[in-house]
Amino acid sequence: MSNRYVIDAGYVKQRQYNPSTGMYSLDVVQISKVQANQRAGRAGRTRPGKCYRLYPSKVYQDDFLDVTVPEILRSSLAGSVLYLKSLDLSDINVLKFDFLDPPSFESLEDALKQLYLIDAIDENGSITSVGRTMAELPLEPSLSRTLIEANEYNCLAQALTVAAMLSAETTLLLSRSNRTEKKRKHTPRDLPDGSGLGDHIQLLQIYERWDETDYDVDWCRDNDLQVRGMKFVKDVRKQLSQIMQKIAKGSLDVRANQSRKGGQQDYRNLRKALCVGFANQLAERMIHHNGYRTIGFKPQLVQVHPSSVLRTDEEGMLPNYVVYHELISTSRPYMRNVCAVEMLWVTPILKKLEKLDINKLSGGVSHIGEGTEETLAEAPKKEVDVAGLSNDRESKIQAARERFLARKANK
Repeated sequence: MSNRYVIDAGYVKQRQYNPSTGMYSLDVVQISKVQANQRAGRAGRTRPGKCYRLYPSKVYQDDFLDVTVPEILRSSLAGSVLYLKSLDLSDINVLKFDFLDPPSFESLEDALKQLYLIDAIDENGSITSVGRTMAELPLEPSLSRTLIEANEYNCLAQALTVAAMLSAETTLLLSRSNRTEKKRKHTPRDLPDGSGLGDHIQLLQIYERWDETDYDVDWCRDNDLQVRGMKFVKDVRKQLSQIMQKIAKGSLDVRANQSRKGGQQDYRNLRKALCVGFANQLAERMIHHNGYRTIGFKPQLVQVHPSSVLRTDEEGMLPNYVVYHELISTSRPYMRNVCAVEMLWVTPILKKLEKLDINKLSGGVSHIGEGTEETLAEAPKKEVDVAGLSNDRESKIQAARERFLARKANK
């Protein structure tokens, strides 16, 4: 029986979220001692083996963290904060909540701002009716908001397709098996161009074209699309359709709105839904060139990714406003998966940014008298009915627990 070997370089690629820029990055970082021990354990899992570590034991002892950084410290917290808001506990102050692994103040602040911009919470930090619906859906808040808005505009079927396509990052990459053959044949792609409106529309058009072929894998190969990725998208769309079926106003079939006629107005409602759902991921074009400035809390200069199908006008200028799916940083910051939106839709978001108050959004504030606010931490300084307050809190916790169990049973 031959031995098995593991070569441990001491590094790992780890996806991390930067709340100050709203950008995810894939960074090469040192592993932790826990990860190092796990890698060593793989060598002898099924048969005798050895693990060769390409770093000194002193590095292991002195430089490696004892445990891996928890995911809550390197992810967007919008979903977690939305769940806390849905519990209806008036004394929960998100910024002071006792997390097991406390995230940074900046991450919590970023999550509150995101939820406010997509209408999940109001300016006083209270969860809205839209926010409650979002909390019921096992999806990222921005995606939930987009689908809810699309449902109102009768374009939910299209929004589901776009959401599924965005879930597969490598869908449009040339499949490895065909790469050499395609170079040899020099066969041009016969893919839609998004009608000049952007990548989200192109993704929708590609999937609809694939649907017309009855999901023929040969069509994917002929157009340099990864077959495995497209099948994954099909499965994701099916799952999303099942989730949204309860609130859907119309058919969720891919061809639900195939009665549309060609033209620039075909996808207006879908783009508006994307603008509402990804209100924290908007950018405004600079005056004299095609560079963009992100709209939000800490604006930064970015550019449209070279792979985008977003079209320029007769003067060679890109749209004034766009929504992007993500920011990536390579040689410079780029917006990837970009779609044109209209100023009319962006203006209400800009007005919300002007009156944003992070302390109100956090919650945990009780209003006593006119124009005064005090946190519950300060309440014991005055005479209050502590017993009554405690009983009320327990009843709310019990009600929240029952709602959670009921929601879990429905899933």
